[in-house]
Formats: sequence, structure tokens, C-alpha cells
Amino acid sequence: MSIQFTTKEQLIFNLLRKIIQEKAPNTTLRVAGGFVRDKLLGLDSNDIDIAVDNMTGEDFARLISGNVSVVEANPEQSKHLATAMVRLEGLPIDFVNLRTETYTDSRIPEMKFGTPEEDASRRDLTINSMFFNINTNEIEDFCGGMEDLTNKIARTPLDPVQTFMDDPLRILRCIRFAARFNLNVDTAIIQAAKLPEVQKAFSEKISHERIWAELGGKKDGDKYKPGLLNGPNPILAVSLMKQMGLMELIFDPTQEEMEALGYTEPMVPWDTDQDSAYHEFTIWNHTLQVFTHLNGRNYVRSDIDPWMELILNLTALLHDIGKRYKGIQSTNSIGRTSYKKHEEVSAKMVEVVLTRLKAPQEIIERVSVLIDRHLRPHKLMAEGTSRACRKFVRDFKDWNFSIDLAIADNLGKKYFTPEEEAAEVQLYENLRTRIVGLMPLKDPTKLPRPITGKDLILEGFQPGPVMGQILAAIDDVLLDNPDLTRDQAMDIAGTFR
Repeated sequence: MSIQFTTKEQLIFNLLRKIIQEKAPNTTLRVAGGFVRDKLLGLDSNDIDIAVDNMTGEDFARLISGNVSVVEANPEQSKHLATAMVRLEGLPIDFVNLRTETYTDSRIPEMKFGTPEEDASRRDLTINSMFFNINTNEIEDFCGGMEDLTNKIARTPLDPVQTFMDDPLRILRCIRFAARFNLNVDTAIIQAAKLPEVQKAFSEKISHERIWAELGGKKDGDKYKPGLLNGPNPILAVSLMKQMGLMELIFDPTQEEMEALGYTEPMVPWDTDQDSAYHEFTIWNHTLQVFTHLNGRNYVRSDIDPWMELILNLTALLHDIGKRYKGIQSTNSIGRTSYKKHEEVSAKMVEVVLTRLKAPQEIIERVSVLIDRHLRPHKLMAEGTSRACRKFVRDFKDWNFSIDLAIADNLGKKYFTPEEEAAEVQLYENLRTRIVGLMPLKDPTKLPRPITGKDLILEGFQPGPVMGQILAAIDDVLLDNPDLTRDQAMDIAGTFR
């Protein structure tokens, strides 16, 4: 594997070599981590981080320019040292010294100057541990990163138990890179992540905000950087989260949260057999099937943005978490397990969990509503009167997406032949078409009233509770008769005099 630099990158490295020759002849500069990985893969990268061997990054940056920006350490973003930034050829170039780290009880390490080997070994994955030595114009690979990159393997430079105990956030970073580059994760990583002591460290050392940033993404300047659940391969990401024991660790309500919800029974494992007449899979395998159908097929419109993708994927991932609550499980008349009102329990659990994770309020609200209503499209297929269809979409912002989720939910119940699958999808698409035909074209979620509160005041009605009752009565009639006239609406109002 070799690196092909752009003209701009060559100009930057030539300038840095000139600075070394003229002002710091004993200094060696190395480009670290992600830039080397991406260039070896033939990808573009503007993320040039320079490791300095015998002075701080700020000291070297000031040899280049008086216009140096210093970004202070931010452990919550895994930036444990201050970084100096200088713009060269229009690109922001970060400088920091080589270091070695010693961890105690937190994920904020004590640091000191280190060798290139020590700096490489402290990184999360071998593919991120390579250097490009600017002085010698060579790639330096102390941990086998090039071989792992060639073989598409995610592996830690040091023992993964120690790597994760030092900084448990590296578990999520490992999943993110595996999903991004479609890597096979070393079994030692999976086994280490499941160890009780590592899971305890994950729970105690990482803030909820940092976990959410990895799951849901974050703003990066004027751009949005996707997370595990809306990145390049969310199916692989959630599969790895399950294998590493993170589904329970992150998404299960705590004991205190369960008590606050009034739930006194325990949660059963994700791998529990549903023992249902409607499902052939365990709770988890059904969940993964739903997640896979939603992400792997063309049911969701192609112009969906990462924010909506996150809402849908969270809904698919957690729509049946309530089935794991033993308190709603019962045996029905034919000896199978039933899960009455599991959608309500799922929605309540997800609301408290996403609140704890400090998810944006819009995400919390929309995911909770989608989960709470995720069975309604199925019911409309069986008993969908015009009134029921109109009531379903009225004031439900995400009704259209709920049908996409219902399609995935239905296909995730059992194995279908391609012909059977196509027929099932068409039934739900027919429902979507029918609903669109029943609602106004301008705004399918609204049934416009033929009169307003102002009209009622002109007719002598006083503002107050009665007026609200009148408008609610009109809204109810609109569900049966969306072509209600002004005179008919006034007749309804007259019954309240």
C-alpha cells in the first residue's frame, strides 16, 4: 500500500520540512492517525494532525506563524491535550506532541512526552495508529495497522481489556470505524467488551452526552457528522452493539427509571423467544430484521436526511423493547405468549432512556410517538374505515414514515418468499395511497375547518371553554365529512347555545 498526495498536501509537507531545516533541525514531524488510514485507502482527507516529537504542538506551530489558534483540551471529545492550529494552503493543520498516557479512575489520562511507539500503542485501533514521517517521507507502522487495513480487521494495538478499561469510549469508536469501513472485528475485542469490569467502566466513566454523540452524531462546524445509527452501515453497528452487550447497557431503563415508571417486574433478555403465533423470531432477531428491512430496502424515500434517518432507526431498534418487560407478558387462550400494550410500555421506556442520554427533545418526542403508534397501520389494514384513516394521520407529523416502519415490522415477523414479500409491501402501499386520497392535498395531516374562532365571535359566542368544545365537535365531524360546509358547521355550533 502506498500514499498518493495531492499537490496541496505536497506543498504543506515541503513547507514543514523547510521549517524543520531552518528552525528546528532536531525535530521530527509525523502525520498521525486518520489521515494516513484514509490516504492508504485512496480516500480524500482534510484531517491533517501533526505529532511533534520534542516540543509541544503550540511551540512548533509558533515557528510557522504568529497566527496560531489553541484549542484547549476537551476530554469529552477525546481531546486530552491542547491542540495548536495553523492554516496552511487554506487547510487547518493541528499540532500536538507525541505522548504516552496513564489512566487512573477516569477516562482523562495523565500524559507526558512519549516515543512514536508509545503514541501509536495508546490509540484505539491499529488502523488509526500509523504515521507518515514527514522528515523521511515514509510510513511508520508500529502496530500492524497496514496489514489490518488490508485485511479489513478492527484490532486494538494493546490488549483490548486494558484499552477499554483505560477509556471505554473506545468500544463505541471501534464500532463506528468497523461500520464505516466494513471491518471484521477481532473476537478479542468482542469478548473484552462483554466483561463485567469493562461494562462497569463503560457505565461509570463515559458521560451520557458522549454516548449520545457516538450514537446520534453531532454538529461538526457547519456540517452534521452522523453517528452509529445513521452512518454508513447502521445494520453492522447495531449488530456489534448487541454482540458486545451494549444494547442492555445503553438502552435498558435503570432500576430507578423502572421504579419511576411503576414497573416492578424484571426485563427478560433480548434473545427471548417470543412464543407468539405471529412471530417466528426472538425479540432481538425480529428487531434486527425490522432494522435491516428498513435500512436495506427502498421503502424510505431517497431524500431522507440523517436526522430523520436517526429517528426512524431509533424507532425500529427500540419499538419492541417493552416486550422484554415481564409485567406485560401473559399466556393467551391458545397457550402462546401475548404482549398486551407493549407499544405503550416501549414508548414510555424509550422516552426516559433518551432523556437520560440527553437526546434532543425533538428526537425524544418523535421517536416516542412513532413507537406508541407503530401498530396502528397494521390495524388500519384490517379495519381501516375512512374515519379511522383520517383520525390516524390528523396531527400525526410522521404518519407516512410510520407506514414505512409498519412494512419493515411486518416483513420482520417471519421468512417470506420474494413473491410473498412483494405482495405484503403492496398491501401497505395501497393503504398509503388510500390515506393520501382521503386527506387534503395541501396538508395531509390537517382537516381544515370551514369556520374559525373569529367567525364564532362574530356570531355572538364568547371566547372560553365552550368555544373550544364547539371546535372539537367540528373536528370530530370532519373525520366523517371532510367537505363540511360553513352552514353545517354553524348548525353544530348552534347546538351549544
